Amino acid sequence: MNEQEMDDIFAKHARDVFLASAGSLDPKVLARLSEARRQAVDAVEGSRTGFSLTWRIPASALALAFVGVIGGALWSEGSAPAPGSSFTAANTDAPMMMASDNLDMYADMDFYQWLAAQDQPAQAPAADTSVDDSDDDDDTGVGG
Repeated sequence: MNEQEMDDIFAKHARDVFLASAGSLDPKVLARLSEARRQAVDAVEGSRTGFSLTWRIPASALALAFVGVIGGALWSEGSAPAPGSSFTAANTDAPMMMASDNLDMYADMDFYQWLAAQDQPAQAPAADTSVDDSDDDDDTGVGG
């Protein structure tokens, strides 16, 4: 016998005992108990009418607006990935982990990055576009 069957047997026995004891009560006591039960049920039903749609609809609308504002703020901060990108900034190692390459190469990644930087052509120095108005450097012989 499982626990559910034992609970059912206990509930049936408790109901039988209750009905037997209620049948032997004085009619005045039964009337008072009946009145108390009716008042309790009315009180519960009265409290449920206060729990009506009059305040639930505005509260739901306010909650939905709040969720929309927070979601919009998070979305506009750029927390969502760009439509064309396949990986987010926090997941930059994912392509490396998904490749079937030998991962030993990634142990010396600093060296490979340095090596790639050495292959780049040297940048030409920027042209000097400053204007020198000093009198001693002037080739024209005109002061000023």
